[in-house]
Amino acid sequence: MDAYKIEDSQQQVGFEITSPMTPLRTIEDARVGFANAIIREYEVTLGDNPSVSKGPPLSLGWSYNEMLPIPVDKYEEMRGTRRETYQMAVPADARFDILVSEWGHSMKEVEQTSQQCQKTKRRRMHSARKAHSPIHHMVKNARQKVGIAFSRGSQ
Repeated sequence: MDAYKIEDSQQQVGFEITSPMTPLRTIEDARVGFANAIIREYEVTLGDNPSVSKGPPLSLGWSYNEMLPIPVDKYEEMRGTRRETYQMAVPADARFDILVSEWGHSMKEVEQTSQQCQKTKRRRMHSARKAHSPIHHMVKNARQKVGIAFSRGSQ
């Protein structure tokens, strides 16, 4: 069983773990390091998420190409500056081109999926509006009251 002990000597706090299986070590001795990064490039496929404003949604597929391992320091040098969230948005026409030209989806398939996503989005919005309408609440309350009245009458 491990025993944990925290030592406070002036400004330094140490942490020791003792176990019959491991030698005594302090937290200052522990090190974590990363040697290599392995980058995977996944296939892009036609998605089904209706949250896109218009056009076809993109998804990652299961297939990928794995690059050769690269030292983490080298990767950090090469990767450039991070993009802002707004810079990662892919316009609808670019998504369409990516799916048809680069990944071999048919135009018909992409258009049908775009239409289905918009249809799903409209249904969700309609459902959300309906759930918050005063009439919906009145009907719901009336059904509950009628249900209670019928259940009392059958007792």
